[in-house]
Parts: sequence; C-alpha cells; structure tokens
Amino acid sequence: MDGEVGYYHHDGDDDLGCLIAFSDDSWTSKGRASMGASVDDLGRRTGSGPVTMSILERLAARHADATFVGECAMGSRQNGCRRLDAWVLLKTWSPPTTIGYEVKVSRGDFLGDRKWQEYLPVCHELYFACPPKLIQPEELPQDVGLLWTAGETRLITKRRAVRREPDPVALCRLMTYVLMSRTRVVADMFEAQRPTKREFWRRWLAEVREDRAMGYEVSQRVRRRLNEAEAKARRAEQERDRLTAVREKLVALGLDGDASSWQLDRRFGGQDVRLREIARLAGAIAELAVKER
Repeated sequence: MDGEVGYYHHDGDDDLGCLIAFSDDSWTSKGRASMGASVDDLGRRTGSGPVTMSILERLAARHADATFVGECAMGSRQNGCRRLDAWVLLKTWSPPTTIGYEVKVSRGDFLGDRKWQEYLPVCHELYFACPPKLIQPEELPQDVGLLWTAGETRLITKRRAVRREPDPVALCRLMTYVLMSRTRVVADMFEAQRPTKREFWRRWLAEVREDRAMGYEVSQRVRRRLNEAEAKARRAEQERDRLTAVREKLVALGLDGDASSWQLDRRFGGQDVRLREIARLAGAIAELAVKER
C-alpha cells in the first residue's frame, strides 16, 4: 500500500464504518507518503507545471483533515469526462459539503476556459485558485469563490463561494469514480491510518522528550527517597552507638548491661535519696562560704 493514504468514515447514527485507502494522487492528513512526492507524481502524469503543482500543494494543505482528490474526473474516464483540478469532501455531516477547485496560472487559460461551468453540478462550492491579481473577483459570477496565493505556502480568500445544492446524479458519478478508481477498501483500520514518516518521527521525538522528562522526575524522587533513607540510617547508627556506650558504662559499674530500668531503681533507689541530701548540704555550705567573704 505504498503511496496510499487512509481515511476513516463513520456515520454517527449507527455503529457501521468504512475504511478507505486513497491512492497516491489524492491526499489526506493520514498520508503514508509525503505530500510532495504525491504532488510531484501527479504533476508528471498530468503534465502540470510547477506553479500549478504549488497551488495544488497549498490546496492539499488547506484541506489536510479532509478527503482531497487531485485531478478528479467527473465520471468514467473512458467517456472522456471533464476533470476538476481538485475536489474535496469535508469531514462533516452538518451539512455534507464538497468543494471543487479550478487552478489558473495564466490569463489566456482563464479567458479561454469555457468548460468550468460544467463543474458546478458536482460540488456545493466552486473556487478558482490563481497567483495574485491574475483573476479579479468581479470577473467571476457572484456565487463562485476566488483564492490567491500568498507568500510561499498560503492561500488567501478574495471572495467566498456561495453554497449551492449539486446535481445528485452528477455528484454520484463523480463519487463513484473516486471509489472505483482512486480508493481501495481495506479491512485494517491501522493499515489505512498508518502515519506518514514525518508524523512517525514527530511522535517519536515527542515520546523521547516525554520519556526524558519522566525519567528526570523519577530520578529526582528516587534521589530524595534515598537521601531520606540514608539520613534515617545515620540517625539509627548514632542511637545504636549511644546505647552501646550506656551499656558499656553499666558493665563497667558492675551491672548487667541488659538490666531494665526498674531493676536499676530497685538497686539504687535508697542511695539516690541520700545522694540528693548530700548535694543539698553541699549547696548550703557553698552559700555560707560566699556570705563569709
């Protein structure tokens, strides 16, 4: 399915869906091949010049989220039917909308064109797209729109097209051509919607940045937890050393290092009263000595 792009259509009124893979001369935002390659390939097949292809590229980018079909025939090619430079089906049901585009790159081509009115029955809106000032809005019927190129990639709307209801039979023939000649129905949604290389690498870089940020946050939390654990370990070691020193002093006094507090009080309880009395008398003697001076 190289050079094909995918489009998923779902009717919100039921649970049915249709997976369609558009061939490489139509483009959507799900294109597996780059838009430039598809446009160049279309230009080689149709003989379109670089200015025309540049405008088609801008139109394709303008409708990146829609179904865009370049050089779209209005029916069976065997009958020599007309071709729109581009035909678009917007992804909306409120209301369903199709747009036709006629690209002009010279005044002679515009003035000598007598066929563009035949495009009106197959689209809800019709636009001319051209370089700046090549066509003026007043040169077109009031219901036909006009786009001018601007800068290297943009299109500006000089006049909006007026919506009309297309001919159901003519539109059906065009859409039958799109389904029969420009699409391939596939069974796997992921095959149809596989991203382009650019989208793949963009997502990959975004995931790398996200992984790095997440890794940094996790490493900081682990470091904080480790520092807290090390501080607790140091405090525990200090408490252990203090208790060891007390035990060693008790052993030096001839006591059991594992003796409990009530055992120590039982042994030294009476002596503790006498020691406090001696300390009181020593304090009184010291006060008398200070007064005599």
